[in-house]
Amino acid sequence: MINAVILAGSDKNKSGTPYECKALIKIGEKFLIEYVLDAVCSSKHISRRVVVGPVQLKEFLISRYPQVEFVAEDTSIMRNAKKAIEFLNDNKKILFLTADLPFITAEAIDHFIEESIKSGADICYPIVEKSINDEKYPQMKRTYGTVKEGTFTGGNAIIITPSVFEKCYSLAEKLVEKRKNPIAMARLIGPTILLLFLTKRLSIQKVEKRVSKVFKVKAKAIISTYPELGQDVDKDSDLMVAKFYLEKKR
Repeated sequence: MINAVILAGSDKNKSGTPYECKALIKIGEKFLIEYVLDAVCSSKHISRRVVVGPVQLKEFLISRYPQVEFVAEDTSIMRNAKKAIEFLNDNKKILFLTADLPFITAEAIDHFIEESIKSGADICYPIVEKSINDEKYPQMKRTYGTVKEGTFTGGNAIIITPSVFEKCYSLAEKLVEKRKNPIAMARLIGPTILLLFLTKRLSIQKVEKRVSKVFKVKAKAIISTYPELGQDVDKDSDLMVAKFYLEKKR
């Protein structure tokens, strides 16, 4: 069993709702964060569930998800993650998810957790091949990077061992800032990685080895067949497309 943290920090209001929190945008029949909460609460591998976000989420959770704990947000994703780790005060691995994944399922989460535990790594990050995304969600726009094994996008999730968080904090904060720019991320990890990436000679294994060396941990990319892990809602256009797919599911 591991713990789960949903990062639901304040964001620009993109929906016309009275909330300044993206997590409380109404999409389909539910608020955006409810899709994530329902999946996390249905996972067979998660013991504690924590939401980090603005104070208006607290009453919402008390009324609808009393089994979910709440932590008031700080000023950045990394600071929110740190607050959650301190709040949990537990040695169990932690699954971090963003609150804007309207297609996420317990099955997708459980597969990622199971493969991560099998790997024995301190940090695990899901990646999904482009053809899988395009087949299931062709209208959802994603950022891709090409390596020897194919063209992949990253998920909006990560599993980390709490004890390694502090040593990773500084560089991880920079990587989070550049998460929509594969070239900038490669540059941060090192000039060799950047060169290999630009010449399409980079492999997943080389990235894992370099990240492990830089962070002084064991890092692993988990190839997932669940595109739901990466279909986040960043723009008004994403919101419209997400509504379209959710209506098709009914």
